[in-house]
Parts: sequence; structure tokens; C-alpha cells
Amino acid sequence: MKYFYFIFLVLLITFLFIFSNLNPDIIALDLFFLKIEGISVGFSMISSVLIGTIISLILQLPRLLRRNSKVLDVKEDENP
Repeated sequence: MKYFYFIFLVLLITFLFIFSNLNPDIIALDLFFLKIEGISVGFSMISSVLIGTIISLILQLPRLLRRNSKVLDVKEDENP
């Protein structure tokens, strides 16, 4: 369990590196107000997943922080 996060991080980086090398086709991303050319398919898919996780984490932060404060209040009530 001591090296679990290290092994997980190494496997994730290896998987992302292999995935980006297996999809080397160059494409042009056409967003609403921006056009990005010269980006590979693998890198665009990896970056979209990472951006999605960061956005979902930011949107979940108020809910996660609110939940922790309620747990602390319950612990204070148990120890009179």
C-alpha cells in the first residue's frame, strides 16, 4: 500500500504515452471561437479527458467542502 499511488501514477503516465503514440494522425480542432491545427488525435483525446476531470473537480468542490463541515459537527455532538 506504501507504493500504490506511485505505481498508479507510473501506469497512468505509461498508458497516456502509449495511447498518444498509437494515434499520431494530425487533425485540426475547430472550436467555437478558436481553430487549433497540428494536434494529434491521441493528445486531443487525452487533454479533453483531463480538462473534463479538472472542470468536474472544480464544480464538485463546494459540495465536498460542505459535506466535511457537517461531519465535524456530528463528531462534536457525540463527545459532550
